[in-house]
Amino acid sequence: MATPEEWYRSLPPVTRGYMTSAVAATLTVQLGLLDPSLMHLDFPSIFGSLELWRLLTNFTFFGTFSFPFVMSLFFLIRYTKELEAKRFEGRTADFLWAMAIMGAVQAVVAYVLGGLPFLSQAMLSAIVYVWSREFADTVLSVFGLFNVQGFYWPWVLVALRVLMGGSPVLDLVGILSGHIYYFLEDVQGYSLRAPALLSDFFDRGRPGPAAAQAQRRNMFGNHNWGGGGQRLGG
Repeated sequence: MATPEEWYRSLPPVTRGYMTSAVAATLTVQLGLLDPSLMHLDFPSIFGSLELWRLLTNFTFFGTFSFPFVMSLFFLIRYTKELEAKRFEGRTADFLWAMAIMGAVQAVVAYVLGGLPFLSQAMLSAIVYVWSREFADTVLSVFGLFNVQGFYWPWVLVALRVLMGGSPVLDLVGILSGHIYYFLEDVQGYSLRAPALLSDFFDRGRPGPAAAQAQRRNMFGNHNWGGGGQRLGG
């Protein structure tokens, strides 16, 4: 049986980093070391005072220690790990770039709608949505009552949140951003690869497709904006 340290080190890099950031954010707030108001998405502070860290930290805070926080952490680890291990195997930079694209969409929606200080739940929902496209035929059990295909899983989670009296807004924002990413890359065939600088930093020396493609990219990632067809295996 693996020790906690061995389990932690076995996690893919993005999953491990995101989980660590989420736990650190909650722990520092729980201990009173950091005010969550310094992490939330506050556009006047971002544009007026150049508090650019808010563009990242708002995605890491899932609330103080509670049952919802534990469930969010469980979902984060499971679905981010499985998505990273399959779709983004050996492509850490591309996974981070995908999250950046989805995060940018979420930030724009938050700016338009207002009242969405933390987008961590939206990012988690976006990851689950892309996972549901990659694992569309996977069968999941809902509390042992009925089974559902992975393709419909994001919508089941939205329904469960509504039934429990929660707001589905963040989940829907996440689904929207995840669908935009999926539609552009998998349906339209746009190559949403990470810029070469990012790929070289995270994937240099790693086996896998990212290493083979890095030499053929320009500094902007050699995006193919010509479109055309679905991604094989999607």
